[in-house]
Amino acid sequence: MVRVKGCGLRPSFKARNQFDEGFAVAEFAVTIPALLFVAAIMTSTIGLAITQLKLETSAGAGARIVGRGDPLPDSFKAGLPSNTKIEVLPSGDLVQLHLISQREVGFQPFSHAVELHASAFARLEPVFDEFG
Repeated sequence: MVRVKGCGLRPSFKARNQFDEGFAVAEFAVTIPALLFVAAIMTSTIGLAITQLKLETSAGAGARIVGRGDPLPDSFKAGLPSNTKIEVLPSGDLVQLHLISQREVGFQPFSHAVELHASAFARLEPVFDEFG
């Protein structure tokens, strides 16, 4: 068997992997913060989507309530996300209910406030006096 200088076989498995021992720890140390960052962004995005859907459905229900001529009940306001502003804008025979909410995206050092909007229209229903 001909041996070329510098291309010899290493005598044992341990000696062969001794040089590569620290790379796995270093790669793991870099990967964990990246995975946490991706998880935080995904969680924030899902939270934004859920809040937007809640605002959209609440705007539709609230517009129907206001369109009937009834005030918005406290249970409706309690079901909204926190810090939600309610605007009722009548225009002719329509009424518009506009909901505005702010939500924080990301984790504390890198958080950013996002403003979410939802609005719905309803036709004003005629109000009849039932008892007189």
